[in-house]
Amino acid sequence: MNAPLELTVAIPVHNDRDEVLALLAGLTCAAHIVVVDDGSDLPLRQDELCAAARLSPGQLTLLRHDRARGPGAARNAALAQVRTEYLLYLDADDLPTGELPLLLADLAGQEFDFCIFRHHDSRSEQENYWGPDPHDRALWRAAGSDIGALTPVTAAAAAQLVQTANYPWNKIYRTGFLRDHDIHCSQIPVHEDIELHWRSFLNARRILASDRIAAIHFVTPGGDRLTNMLGVDRLRVFEPLTLIAAEVSAAGVDPLPFARFTLGLLGWIHHHLHPELHPVLAARTRDWLARHPDMARHMPLDAAHPGLYAGIVAETETS
Repeated sequence: MNAPLELTVAIPVHNDRDEVLALLAGLTCAAHIVVVDDGSDLPLRQDELCAAARLSPGQLTLLRHDRARGPGAARNAALAQVRTEYLLYLDADDLPTGELPLLLADLAGQEFDFCIFRHHDSRSEQENYWGPDPHDRALWRAAGSDIGALTPVTAAAAAQLVQTANYPWNKIYRTGFLRDHDIHCSQIPVHEDIELHWRSFLNARRILASDRIAAIHFVTPGGDRLTNMLGVDRLRVFEPLTLIAAEVSAAGVDPLPFARFTLGLLGWIHHHLHPELHPVLAARTRDWLARHPDMARHMPLDAAHPGLYAGIVAETETS
C-alpha cells in the first residue's frame, strides 16, 4: 500500500475571516497549511486558525503582509514556506469536497508534476448542473479526460486542458516542479494566475487529470471579490499574456491553443469591464496583436468571431 500523499494547502486571505475559518474546518487531509493574511483590516490570529483546522501551531503557518499586495504575491510567499512534496492552492472562498481525500489516495505512489482535477463553480447552480461550466466541460470532453478517476494527459489532451479557465485551485502540484522551473503567480491585482496556469502546462513532463470534483469555488454576483472587479486593473492582463506568448514561441508549440485562450479571455474581460473602458481595451488589444503577428494570424477574429471582433477589437471604431 502506498504512503498517503503529504499535502500543503496554501490560502491567500484578504478580509475573509469567516470564509477561511469555514474552509479550514472542512480541510481534513492537509499535513501543513499556510495562510497568508494579505493586509486584512483585522489581522488573523493563528490560535483561531489552528482551532478551526484542528491543527497544532507547528502544522499551520500564518504570514501577514502589512498591506494588500494581491493573491499572486500571497501565493508566492506561501510557496516559499511549503515543506511537503505536494501543494494545493485554495482561495478563502473555496471549499473541499469529500472527493479531495479520494483524489489524494488516487495520487499516492504516482509520479507527476501536477494533477488537474474538476471543480464545481457556484455560478453553475443557476443552470442546475454540477461541475465546471459548459466551456470547460467541453474542453475536458475534447481532451478525453472527462471520465476516469485518474488519467495521464497526452500532448494532444494538454492542448485542450490548457484552454480551460486559469484557476490556481484545481491543480495539485509537485512542489519541486514549481521551484525547479520558477513557476509562480504574476504580482498584479487580477489575472495573476495566468502565468501559473500556462507555465505549468508548458514546463510539465507528466500531467495527470482526474474527473473527481474535489473543490467548490463560490462566487457571489455583485460582491466585492476579485472576480467581480470591473476596473482598470483588468487591463494589466496583457502583462502575463505577453510573457506567455514569448514562452509559447520559444517552446515551439502550436500557438493555436493560446490564441483561443486569449480570445476567450479578452471576450470575458470585455463583458466584465466598465463600459467606459471598452475603447481602452480595444486599443490595447489591437496594439498587442500588432506586436504579436504570429499570434494574430491564429486569431482571425473578424472572420471567425465577427460579433466578438466588433465588441473588442473594433470598439474604438464603433464607440
